[in-house]
Amino acid sequence: MIRRNLLLLVFLSLVPSFAFAGGLTATEKNEIESDATGAFNMIFGHWKAGRYEDLYEYGSRRSHTSISKENFVTKMRKKSYELASSFETIRDVQADVASRKLVYIRAKIGYRSKRGTGDTKFRTETYRMELEGDTWRIDLSKVLRSPF
Repeated sequence: MIRRNLLLLVFLSLVPSFAFAGGLTATEKNEIESDATGAFNMIFGHWKAGRYEDLYEYGSRRSHTSISKENFVTKMRKKSYELASSFETIRDVQADVASRKLVYIRAKIGYRSKRGTGDTKFRTETYRMELEGDTWRIDLSKVLRSPF
């Protein structure tokens, strides 16, 4: 009886440790935020530079099944708007870590007409970043949607 109670006590003292093991430490969370935000900035760098083929490679697997690289590149080139100049492209970036493989990034994005007319228009958007293998990826359908 004493032995059983002792085992029960040891087990119950370990339960909080098991529950916490599934969570993230502050250091892990910061590392995930940094990695996902870095990938987000790289993705937008490809977009800004018009490297749509490279941008496509950062699309999630689900995105790749819904649109081919050729269709994606064609649609990106046909857009009537582009990202604004460097200092206006991305502002106020905030990352919300949902898990080790899922981060939501909220940012204020600047857009302008490709014709060079009009002011920069800003829109705050949230992008879902998924870790697939060792690469953070984005939903390409969100990139294709018109912000206006």
